[in-house]
Amino acid sequence: MRTEGQERARFAYEKARAAIKVLGDGGAKEFSSFVAGLPAMIMQNGLGHTLCFLLAKAADQKNGRYKKEGQEAKHWLAFEALASWLKNQDMLSFDPEAPATTIEEISQKEALEYLTLQEEALRFLEWLKVMSKMFVEEKGA
Repeated sequence: MRTEGQERARFAYEKARAAIKVLGDGGAKEFSSFVAGLPAMIMQNGLGHTLCFLLAKAADQKNGRYKKEGQEAKHWLAFEALASWLKNQDMLSFDPEAPATTIEEISQKEALEYLTLQEEALRFLEWLKVMSKMFVEEKGA
């Protein structure tokens, strides 16, 4: 049996490792720095606003898709990690093919439910931040 903290750590490790692989050389440091700023963004603007920001920045307007590959994928990877974790906890639905539905669902939450969701997102991001930093140190990036 694992604690919730262990589950967060395991999930964050897998997401950080996958993100670093997608971002390629030099991606570890950039992703680590980017993820480190997300808790502050959530505290200042809220979870819904932060997820909207990530999704908007991930959008490739020319092609009508999301940038999920290469060095421009950090916004999508952060969004996907966070939404996937909240889905894993049965707190939110997340369909990678229709990510805007996640935003719609958040906007319909009651205040207490929204705050609970936001608190869990912050707890997860602490682990994602640490795991991402670990990969920077490991790669010497």
